[in-house]
Amino acid sequence: MLKTFSLRGRLGRLRYLLFNLAVVAIAAAAVFTLTRLLTLVGTRPAFSMVQGLVLLTYVLAIIASLCLMVRRLHDFDQSGWWTPSVFVLHLVYSYYEAVGSLIGEILMGSFLLAVHLAIILTPGSKNPNRFGEVPGSAGAPVVIP
Repeated sequence: MLKTFSLRGRLGRLRYLLFNLAVVAIAAAAVFTLTRLLTLVGTRPAFSMVQGLVLLTYVLAIIASLCLMVRRLHDFDQSGWWTPSVFVLHLVYSYYEAVGSLIGEILMGSFLLAVHLAIILTPGSKNPNRFGEVPGSAGAPVVIP
């Protein structure tokens, strides 16, 4: 069952990676389409509405990615409460990027890469843990009710 916005259960490594790639691809396609609409709208209210839809797309993509991360952390028996700390690290990286600190960007980017690789590469618990049963194999079909 596909539960992108769920905070319950576990998510294996491959599905986590594939679902996150799908979220990024869908969000990128939506933002690309919406920004093309910006060139077509002529009035200020329409322009503001399209900008609002772009913002909504970003917010939904971030929420979906954070929910997937919570379920991935559950797979190797870690609390989902670690997810906000990763979000804060992204905000710190964005700060360094905004102020133009190349050293800060490189250090934070390297640290973020290491954190995300650890989340992706850490094997899940082989047995049921406090967050649920072992997730299905990545090759198993995804059932959408």
